[in-house]
Amino acid sequence: MKVLCALCVVVSSAILGQAEAAEGDAARAAIQKIAPMQQVSAFRKSALPGYYEGVIAGQVAYASEDGRYLVRGPVEDLEKGVSLSEASMAAKRRELLATLGPKERLSFAPAKPKYRITVFTDVDCPFCRRLHSRIDDYNALGIAFDYVFFPLSIHPGADLKSIAVWCSADRQLAYTAALRGQSPGAHDCPNPLTRMRHAGSEIGVVQTPTAIAADGSVIDSTILMSPQRLLAQLQRISAVADPSALAASAAGR
Repeated sequence: MKVLCALCVVVSSAILGQAEAAEGDAARAAIQKIAPMQQVSAFRKSALPGYYEGVIAGQVAYASEDGRYLVRGPVEDLEKGVSLSEASMAAKRRELLATLGPKERLSFAPAKPKYRITVFTDVDCPFCRRLHSRIDDYNALGIAFDYVFFPLSIHPGADLKSIAVWCSADRQLAYTAALRGQSPGAHDCPNPLTRMRHAGSEIGVVQTPTAIAADGSVIDSTILMSPQRLLAQLQRISAVADPSALAASAAGR
């Protein structure tokens, strides 16, 4: 009898596990329909009751357990006053950016930086040029910039320029010169440009410059373009952010 009871428990657990997996599979399949050629990542049960969430095509989507209902766009928890979607995307950004180590970034940093931001950049982007023209002002405030190349399709040849900058003997000098309109030449070498572009696409980067703080939040462009406003924003983020998340982000760099 004890053997039969134990067997019943094992069988019941297996059936329950299969049922849960089936429910999860239906939700995953529903989210997958958003972009059939891309993978659903960060898939898990959502804080939204009865729904699973996943990240695909740079956005968070929610699907009911049976796969019938699909929710795209921001989802707010009005009781807690937080965005479930943004919290999930911030975690995804931290996770993905941590895969790009220091050797896969172009850094402009003061001797002892107080804050670091990741900036997706395009050497032919006018706003990227304006931003970088004040890099000394940002560094003087203790803010380090970790540039990640993200050449846009509207700028033909920007990808080759990015590679040329990366393969230059002095990347910082070549990058600064390129943003001033000077040709970086035609250098070539093994480079992380594909990984950089993939990271940007996975977290929904569509324009440059796009700046991401250590907590995974995207910095508003109007704040980014002002050294003093950016410093104030980073101070606010540092004051309220999860210390473990910031530590993990710093460790990844």
